[in-house]
Amino acid sequence: MATYKEIHGIAIKDESSDPTITGEIFYNSTTDTFRSIVQSAAWVSQTPTVSQHGDGTGCGTASATLLWGGYAPSNQQPPSGYTTTSTEEFNGSGWTAGGNYPVSFFRAGSAGTQTAALGIAGRTGNPAANQDDCFKYDGSTWTATTNYPASKNGVGATGTQTAAIAVGGAPYVDTSFEFDGSSWTSSGAYPTALVGIRGAGTQTAGIFAGGSAPPQVSTATTYDGSSFSVVGSLNTARAQTTHSGNSGSSVLCGGSASPGPSNATERWDGTSWTTSPATLSIGGYGGGAGAMSNPAGNTSALMGALRGPPSGYPTNIEEFSVSTNVITAAAWASGGAIPTATSLNSGAGTQTAALTFAGSTGPAPSGVNTSLSYDGSSWTSTPNLYRVAFYGSGCGTQTAALNVDGIPAGGGTSSTQEFNGSSWSEGGALSDGNRFSTSTFGIQTAAIAAGYAPGGGTKSEQYNGTAWTTTPALPYSTYSAASGGTTSAGFVAGGGNPIKSDTVEWDGEGYTAGGSLITGRRNTCGGGTQTAGIIMGGYDGNASSATEGYDGTAWSSRPSMGTARYSLASSTAGPNTATMVIAGTTAGGTKQTITEEFTGETTAANVKTITTS
Repeated sequence: MATYKEIHGIAIKDESSDPTITGEIFYNSTTDTFRSIVQSAAWVSQTPTVSQHGDGTGCGTASATLLWGGYAPSNQQPPSGYTTTSTEEFNGSGWTAGGNYPVSFFRAGSAGTQTAALGIAGRTGNPAANQDDCFKYDGSTWTATTNYPASKNGVGATGTQTAAIAVGGAPYVDTSFEFDGSSWTSSGAYPTALVGIRGAGTQTAGIFAGGSAPPQVSTATTYDGSSFSVVGSLNTARAQTTHSGNSGSSVLCGGSASPGPSNATERWDGTSWTTSPATLSIGGYGGGAGAMSNPAGNTSALMGALRGPPSGYPTNIEEFSVSTNVITAAAWASGGAIPTATSLNSGAGTQTAALTFAGSTGPAPSGVNTSLSYDGSSWTSTPNLYRVAFYGSGCGTQTAALNVDGIPAGGGTSSTQEFNGSSWSEGGALSDGNRFSTSTFGIQTAAIAAGYAPGGGTKSEQYNGTAWTTTPALPYSTYSAASGGTTSAGFVAGGGNPIKSDTVEWDGEGYTAGGSLITGRRNTCGGGTQTAGIIMGGYDGNASSATEGYDGTAWSSRPSMGTARYSLASSTAGPNTATMVIAGTTAGGTKQTITEEFTGETTAANVKTITTS
């Protein structure tokens, strides 16, 4: 007969919410289910690059990537051969401009990190020719270093800026060379003469895979600092992939394969390659945004700089992760439409408790005094403003909003209007009249209004809920700029007279220069805080859909809105990860009813529910 010890089983924890321990089985008393936290591998969409970089070059890690060069047909013209010198830097959320590469190359080799990179040889577009130029990057500027021993494109490289190894290249060779930070020396021969090999790891412990002879091969080798050793073959023969990790643990994806670009992912465990169920949404080759020498091994990578898919030269970026968390990429989604097409309106509140008010609904600028509230899904009429206005600005919350200036009829005004959740009333007047298109940030009882139209201005004023007082002026004239933050820590970005990319930061006493926008614009909107700001849409010579985020130092790209437009409003009180834009005017001059909601990247535990009977 069995003893109690033999039959009683194992105790299962009772949890009111999901813990984070991988593999542990627990009972969730809230959902009344048995569950477990499991590991998952997946590719998720990341913020696209600002420019095209087909067959470009990259290095760094998945959260600190450097990308440069490549083909950019949409924004380049002959005689450059449609190639670009653009350099972009990724911070885990978006892209910013780095120092331009000195020459317009594609298919260069790379090693190093975002702040200490090495670009190796490559090919020019027009006239088409292999080159031997090499350059170092210090986080801001590229400088020439010792030329590669031969004019090549498509060399495979890995390591650091001062300890790199490069192999192969076109015309097809089996040579390899080591770089010590100042000079190149010949090293062991690669097993096969190939182009488009991709490496990961270090100069003394590297792994190389794929390439083309042609055709594409599945060869993989390790390098120990003196010689190459053939190891387990890839499951799919391919060249010009993205390869990230180290000699004992790496991940390889995409590439040029047969019969066309690959979207497959393989992981190396030090012994063999295993095909992952996680696949890229777009297959392609180039792989310039790969995370090289990534200590995370085969658990993370960034894929982009593609060439070859039917879409040509996409700017899309995808991030690979293996973790107990499921990543949801930042994105815009449609929200509830407002009843009447409007532009030049103002906004306040948050994504789930917003307010939009005033604006223009006619074919020509003509003001209204309507006000609408939003509950996260639909808009409802609220009491009208007591005075018509458009080209105004707003801040505050859904139940404590502030409308500043605007055009009631024939010119600007000093008017301020306040909403208490039930009605609008007159607030304290600005110090002078004929003001509109200011940039306002803060709350109803503590706000800053900076800049103005017509023509632009530098004036800045602070509101205490009763009266406005003059503050130190903006360092430049602007109007219709984006803004966010508080009366002790705010920002103003972009604006007109002419279109600007400047940012200034307010510290409670004065303005100082901040990071420049990637794309200057006016008639835009924004929100968030001084160290977590956001700007959306606007006019940059045309209607813009561009979104940028601010970290207190630099602006970086975010996913673009679904509809390009200017003279739109935003939920000014919301964070930069949960904001919204309302109405506006499209390129053809058409006013809109559109609401779009932005959600920043999120992570959540990957929970498996265990079926019981």
